[in-house]
Amino acid sequence: MFQARLQKRLCELDILSFEEYAEKLSHSDGDSSELTTLADYISTNKTEFFREKTHFSFLTSRIIPEFLNEISAYRLQQLKVWSAGCSSGQEAYSIAISLEEYMRQKASRFDYSILATDISFRMLKTAKEAIYPMSQANEISHDLRQRYFLKSKNAHDPKIRLTKEIRDKVRLAYQNLMDGSYPFNMPFDVIFLRNTLIYFDQVVQKRVLAKVIHHLKTDGYLFIGHSESLINMDLPITPVAPSVYVKTNT
Repeated sequence: MFQARLQKRLCELDILSFEEYAEKLSHSDGDSSELTTLADYISTNKTEFFREKTHFSFLTSRIIPEFLNEISAYRLQQLKVWSAGCSSGQEAYSIAISLEEYMRQKASRFDYSILATDISFRMLKTAKEAIYPMSQANEISHDLRQRYFLKSKNAHDPKIRLTKEIRDKVRLAYQNLMDGSYPFNMPFDVIFLRNTLIYFDQVVQKRVLAKVIHHLKTDGYLFIGHSESLINMDLPITPVAPSVYVKTNT
């Protein structure tokens, strides 16, 4: 899969071998543009709205009530969520819709912010535009489509787009999880790191997770993909539901 995707890039550059391409990457003299292009070519970027729905149910049935109790007890101001490896944005927007729906149904209000990061500038551009094929709406209920999506009038190429209110709740930024550190000052209440660890071997997985968890507040929640595992990682987190962990100490 890696070779098939990268072969197209080699043809574009008129490079004859992977060894020659590797040489180009290692002698970029500080220019990271080709590494960024490489990330675009090899990333799978498979995503959809409300993928792994049990996670969004856990968010609204357990995490939000806990957060609202903390608001009363500690006068917290804002729920902070990080969608790491956000791809084309559906995960981050699904989080925003879930939070808005909770407030609508419970007749309560609280502030929240969502940071969505990815290594692919191409995916971030799509996420910022928030325009998707109509087929993306197939698994979304009619009520949610009515409240949070706009429908294009092009019958030949129908599209949907998130409403401005939802788009404005998500801040998009470039972030390579392999970087030595992350430029975030605040601890997050919730981090979605789903279906991203599969790109790394176990040693790198643990290194990335340690940095990610560093930016999660104590008692904050970490979501990973259902097909991923943290067995024998020895990290300061405890499982509380399938693919859901809580940070136990700093």
